[in-house]
Amino acid sequence: MERRDAYGGAIAMAGLVLGAIQLVQGGQQISSLTGLSQSELVIVFAFETVPFAIIGLSLVYVGYWLTDQPGFEPDLSRILAWAAGSAVLFASIAALILFSQQVTLNTLAQGQYITMNLVTVGTVVGALVGVYDAQSRLRQRELEAERDRIEAFAGKAADINNYGRELNRTRSVDEVSALCIEAIQTLLGLTETALIAVDGEEATVIDSTIINADRAALVSLAREGVAQEQAEAVVREDAPTEDRLLSMLVTAHDDSGIILLAPASGTDGFDEEDLQLLELLVSHAGTALDRIHDTAQQEASA
Repeated sequence: MERRDAYGGAIAMAGLVLGAIQLVQGGQQISSLTGLSQSELVIVFAFETVPFAIIGLSLVYVGYWLTDQPGFEPDLSRILAWAAGSAVLFASIAALILFSQQVTLNTLAQGQYITMNLVTVGTVVGALVGVYDAQSRLRQRELEAERDRIEAFAGKAADINNYGRELNRTRSVDEVSALCIEAIQTLLGLTETALIAVDGEEATVIDSTIINADRAALVSLAREGVAQEQAEAVVREDAPTEDRLLSMLVTAHDDSGIILLAPASGTDGFDEEDLQLLELLVSHAGTALDRIHDTAQQEASA
């Protein structure tokens, strides 16, 4: 913020200086003219001074606008360099014009006005080119960040599918729970997770890494979670922890089910993509648990 204020203030100050010089020079020019009526002097001032003063003062808005553009932070020095470089370029053009005027007409009349007009226009043009360049670079950074985000999501989704294959090889609920907690900690950065089995009036905490939470309160949340849609994330505001909890139904059979509880926000934030990955993992876990449940039922009936 301080950096944006410094660069934006520098550009705004340059605009004030250029605008003030234009107004002072315009007043000097008017005072040097003789033989013109008051209305004619006003017209001269309005068309020869006011436009360039407005052009110079437009830098004040550009500088103020830049202080409120955090995306341009890496490019502030480039914008200032564009403005300064363009001012020097237009000053060089003014020098060539005056040199030609001296050679052909043997006079440097209006030389200071020509120079300041071109420097004013050049500074504004350079600042605008710099802003356009910064916008292009900002867009490029946004595209690169979006590409990296998509690649990261695709990599995590592939890892989730790998965990899904491992889940399909499990033979017990404990194995499913261990793999789920490992995946959530590794891929989503959530270090506090609980998997709770509810069967009628009975409840079993299969695994829990949630600290500072009453077991009975977690079980109560799990009982309410049996009524949820499978793999649907529900944020529980009444969680017995400092952070809100996500409640997700992994699998359900009649009045029994297994519920996953996890913090609603991880270390780096819990966004929509993390939620999609969690839902994908829960779907894999639900398939594995359904298979284990069906196998147990078949063995019991055999």
